[in-house]
Amino acid sequence: MEYRRIALLDKTEKVDFELLEQIAKAIQIQLQRDVAPKWDVSGEVRAFRTFGEIPAGFWAVSILEETENKFNGTHWYDSTTNIPYAQARLTDWVTQEYAQNHLTKVLSEEIIEMCIDPYGQRIVRGKDFEDDTKEVEFLVELADPIANPSIGYYINDIFVTNFIYPSYFNVTHVAGTKYDHLGLLKKPLDLFDRSYQIFRRAGQWFKAFMVQGKIVVRKSSEGVPLEAFESKKLLQFLAFILSLFLVVFLIFRFLGGKLNSKK
Repeated sequence: MEYRRIALLDKTEKVDFELLEQIAKAIQIQLQRDVAPKWDVSGEVRAFRTFGEIPAGFWAVSILEETENKFNGTHWYDSTTNIPYAQARLTDWVTQEYAQNHLTKVLSEEIIEMCIDPYGQRIVRGKDFEDDTKEVEFLVELADPIANPSIGYYINDIFVTNFIYPSYFNVTHVAGTKYDHLGLLKKPLDLFDRSYQIFRRAGQWFKAFMVQGKIVVRKSSEGVPLEAFESKKLLQFLAFILSLFLVVFLIFRFLGGKLNSKK
């Protein structure tokens, strides 16, 4: 079993160090207790205040205002030193609880994916999403097929990501088989709505998305399908309208209370 050493670092100066330590401990438990038995990779995760404190042999995972590729999270390696690293974006949301859960889930995802495949080279062969008579190469990314922000579980009050099992890449479905840690996926290569799977076909990289119950395949360079983007925008708009309605309702309730008290 391979053993990884992960250093967690906040470069935004907005995450309390005590919370950072709690996040590190929770993800270490996830890595050792949940991931290791299925993927034969274990390790330790420790929080540090500065980059200079990190011992040799540790891979740095940084919380930033913005990641290098503008995604919520990313993991890759330095081409000069060949040392893997990961980044997570500190995102502002409506509530502090949602923002924290989003951050910890992304950190969990990037850390366990980096531990499993630090150089983006772990490949499993299987049937093409669009033509099951052809074979493609699937990139092993543990959280991509269940990338929905709300899907995860808690370890010591820290929200961590759900993740797939090796059985996810099975050729056929076998009754009673678990394909992910929470047992939500129903068959091999299943995808949650707005989640995706990266694969290589004839030397080119593609992403298969689940959009409103249907598989949509795009070249990696083409980004998220328009259908998913529009669905996301609609949800954001509805959330905004709901929040605005709630604010107006509270204002009128407050003013009504003031008037009643004067009477």
